[in-house]
Amino acid sequence: MPDLFTQLPALSRVRHPLLTGRRIALMGVSAVLRDHVGYYFEVNRPRYWGQRADGTVSVGIGGIGGSIEPGESPRSGLRREVREELGVQFRLEIPDRTALVHNWELADWLHLPPSGKHPTPYIVNLLPPRLGGADTPDFVAIVTFLGRPRGRPRRGDLFGLLTVHDSALEPFFTRDEWPLAEAEALPGLSLELAEPLPEGCVLHPVLTARALQLLVRQGIYGPRPGHDQKP
Repeated sequence: MPDLFTQLPALSRVRHPLLTGRRIALMGVSAVLRDHVGYYFEVNRPRYWGQRADGTVSVGIGGIGGSIEPGESPRSGLRREVREELGVQFRLEIPDRTALVHNWELADWLHLPPSGKHPTPYIVNLLPPRLGGADTPDFVAIVTFLGRPRGRPRRGDLFGLLTVHDSALEPFFTRDEWPLAEAEALPGLSLELAEPLPEGCVLHPVLTARALQLLVRQGIYGPRPGHDQKP
């Protein structure tokens, strides 16, 4: 995995105990994408579903994005992922501040100067590394950007696409999970799926969607109007 500070140099200049002197690997990039229709989220593939002791299937709802391939920058990797998953290009937006998330809590707000070369992240989500060893970093990170799709998103190579209208975003994120039938009945939500979800399953936010949920619950989400970056 690439080094976070090499890929996004502005973060190396931030004096913060969670960042200074740390080895952080960039695990993936994602986007919070929205337009006049709503916000767009991935419905995870079956191999990532969980199952409770009572047999209830738990389906994760995440952001649009994925891992960075060798030789890619965060911007180019995200551009590829969005094209593959939604079939569109997008326009980046510059947030007025960057949320630093650690242990699924909002640890701090970072103020990063805009850069023409490197996109400004909306969320930096620090997670524990999965494996140990001498070369294990202190954290792995998922970096999330804000953007607007150019054209109407569609389900590309995703298993499922969840669209959440502006008016439904806060109601959807007030709960940690939703039984499928109740989610489908919530005004402003629509699902486009490769195949039906299991009857009686529950939906819950993971990774990028879970980090966004922290901000939505505090009423502190969205871009600063009128500030765009190149895609």
